[in-house]
Amino acid sequence: MKKVRSSLLAGLSLAAALSIPALCAAPMGCKKAPTSQPEQSAPEKPTTELMQRTWDAWSTLDPQKAAPFYAKDEGLVFFDFAPLQYRGWNAYENGVKKLLAQFSTMKAKVRDDTRIEAHGNHALVAGIVHFDVTFQDGMTESFDARWSVVWEWREGQWLIIHEHLSVPIHDGPPEAEPPQGG
Repeated sequence: MKKVRSSLLAGLSLAAALSIPALCAAPMGCKKAPTSQPEQSAPEKPTTELMQRTWDAWSTLDPQKAAPFYAKDEGLVFFDFAPLQYRGWNAYENGVKKLLAQFSTMKAKVRDDTRIEAHGNHALVAGIVHFDVTFQDGMTESFDARWSVVWEWREGQWLIIHEHLSVPIHDGPPEAEPPQGG
């Protein structure tokens, strides 16, 4: 069962993994929320602590707890394990409930080697998140997932404007068969 679930998650991520250009282009297509003041530069780049708080919110299995970390623009694109993509926070929040309903518990831990590159009011994050999940049927699974995020500094806080979450198709190259005879 574990192999089937892992293969399903991995297979679903293949198409998302091929869409790296969308990750790079995301900030160009986003409309900023209207503000009465000019946007100030970000005082510092996002931290792994902020990222962990985001995953702690998701670990409650309630998208409303994660909502404060995300921009709400309709055109934003979010790639999760399944389905292929969500357009806008409302679609993400409603759609991901189906995925989260499969779990009775989820723990997520952002690895310390996460890379954070800030440029003005935008930051690109690339890292690994370790998951320990218990499914509704009692089965458990642990796995690592890739997490790429574009954050934007808006109204005094970092908000996620694009997210890509995926798992590798397999753990590594297939093992070589031992040489035969002679």
